[in-house]
Amino acid sequence: MPTVSDRQALRARYDEAVDQINATRPAINLTKGFYAETGDGVFEAGYLALSDACVSENAPRRIHVVSAPAGGGKTSFSYALMMAVTRLADEDANAPYGCIFVVDQIAKADEVYRELNVLMPGEVAVWTTDHDRDCKPESRKKVHAPAALFKQDELRCYPIVVVTHAFYNGPKGNKAHQMVRNGRHSSGRALVIVDERPEEVEIYETTLKEAQGLREALDQLRPDLSAMWDKLMLFLMPFCLRTQANVIERPATSLGMDFVAEWLEWFTTKDADDVLKSLRKELPNLGQLFGFARALTVGCAFAVPNDQVTRFVGWQPKLMLRPGTMLLDATADIDGVTQVCPHRQHARVPQAHYGNLAITHVPQHTKVRLSEYLKTAANQRAYVDWMVATIREHMAPGEKGLVVCKKVLFDQERVPPRPQGTDDPYSNPESYQQSYAWEIEGRRVCAIHYGTGIGSNAWQDADVVFLCDEFHIPRRIAVAQLQGLREHTADEGALGAMNTLNNKSKGVDIIADGHRLRWTKQLALRGRGRSYDQHGNCGVQRLVVSGALKCFTAHTQRLFPGASITIAPRSAANTTWAEKAIQVLGKPDSLPHMLKTKDLAKLLGKPWRSIQKSVLTPELLATAESLGWTYVRNAGRKGSWFEYKKVHTTARSLGPQDHAVEAKVPELPMSVTP
Repeated sequence: MPTVSDRQALRARYDEAVDQINATRPAINLTKGFYAETGDGVFEAGYLALSDACVSENAPRRIHVVSAPAGGGKTSFSYALMMAVTRLADEDANAPYGCIFVVDQIAKADEVYRELNVLMPGEVAVWTTDHDRDCKPESRKKVHAPAALFKQDELRCYPIVVVTHAFYNGPKGNKAHQMVRNGRHSSGRALVIVDERPEEVEIYETTLKEAQGLREALDQLRPDLSAMWDKLMLFLMPFCLRTQANVIERPATSLGMDFVAEWLEWFTTKDADDVLKSLRKELPNLGQLFGFARALTVGCAFAVPNDQVTRFVGWQPKLMLRPGTMLLDATADIDGVTQVCPHRQHARVPQAHYGNLAITHVPQHTKVRLSEYLKTAANQRAYVDWMVATIREHMAPGEKGLVVCKKVLFDQERVPPRPQGTDDPYSNPESYQQSYAWEIEGRRVCAIHYGTGIGSNAWQDADVVFLCDEFHIPRRIAVAQLQGLREHTADEGALGAMNTLNNKSKGVDIIADGHRLRWTKQLALRGRGRSYDQHGNCGVQRLVVSGALKCFTAHTQRLFPGASITIAPRSAANTTWAEKAIQVLGKPDSLPHMLKTKDLAKLLGKPWRSIQKSVLTPELLATAESLGWTYVRNAGRKGSWFEYKKVHTTARSLGPQDHAVEAKVPELPMSVTP
């Protein structure tokens, strides 16, 4: 077992490595101001992680988090930390040894390897399916010209290895930990750095219709296993007879855990794994069905009817809590996980200032749920027409922009619109996803969909970012996420206290809102705004967003402290009085700093007494505060008023105490509705 590194010695090697990397970063200075504070946070988190690794038998179950802003230098400092650990171990045989850098994308793995190998030549290895020595060139999907080729068993010979989330959490992930040091084999590297939030809960979802379709295909491909499919189908069918919407069924409770585990035991065997592996290409959705069956056997699954369809949802926790682990994630402070789970330990990092980010909130194209609205071709075309009109209005010819929208518009080849008389844009997706090949009257645009783009630097020269609506997850998925993060079965925790999906649950709401806020902030800062000066001021960028007005403006200052926001005009139709009030308050320069409620009523064209209850909602008060307004209640003759104080937010350090306040979400007993 290695001993804890001498802090001063490790810091000295770390500072040397930072200086080495800084010489290759002419645009920024990693040794001063805002960036230096981020560097301190990375070192603190890394030192604590190494300390955990050195006492692994008694180490607390935790992951050390660095939630510095996107573009704030986290990756560069993590390189320096791995260099310091490796160099100190070369000098001291008892020092912690071995580092793993875990990324979310194969292309990112190639990029990280290239950068690290320049800094530490000959001491870095990488493995992905595209970097496998036995992979044929025509089989590579993401990186057609990889920087290097390795076999999985060769990773043990290198002090630093780069792998993906999928490999690390997969059945052969232990090979990333195996290493040889001084001729001796070891099964544990000292430091694991996870870049971007991993999927720590694998969720499986299916319906009876999907299961029946797979069963018919399986009968053709593997008729010898029809008895296994029949067992699962007989298990699912009774739960599809329920008619009351949103009522939660827990099969393991209804039928008994022992019975379910025995009835579906085959799906937990190696034979089932082999079948799944052999048929994955022909039946890509088979993993969801098998995964749900496995989740059933351990009580981590439920069924819920909705819209005349019963959905079966299961989950499997994959928490990355191995001692010695740290996470680099710009939005770990707002994604909700810290609030509902105790295993995150946040390092002190600087908070950026977004005074150079100009936000414009534009009206939604429709208030109909997009999952339903975008099912028809006519609505898809209308939505894209609205997108193009919004781009024309808020972007000047000659500028570069990034547009983020729903995946279905890509699947149906609506984005970018297919030009007449020119080459098919879909033959080379990279051209419009990364090279600004979509041109709108002199405006050069890239387009991506929600679910992609986090961590990418491909659009850091974009002048404008457009977020078309938001990225929501269904409530049933938020429930499964929460249960998995807390390692609960369907009978425990929040789900154990719920009878229907409509039941209130603070934890579920936190996860759902955190998912939406995380994607909003991550993708909003893909352009010039992700560059910071030495004081933590972001680069000059414009952000155009649609989506629910109250939901966005209520969180604006939490997401982008110091940013200015303009609320674009919208029609009076289907606009609530609270939304109309927000539009008025969104133009503080044209209003007195003390706006009496009776004067606000005049601007809205209605007597205050008739709209007071409709305006003074909790959502409006939160939104008004984010816009710089404080509501002052006064029962006297003077009446109540809104008082404006311009938001002046400066960069400051965000430390563990900030997250600790948010994290006070109690673990509720099973008998109490959260």
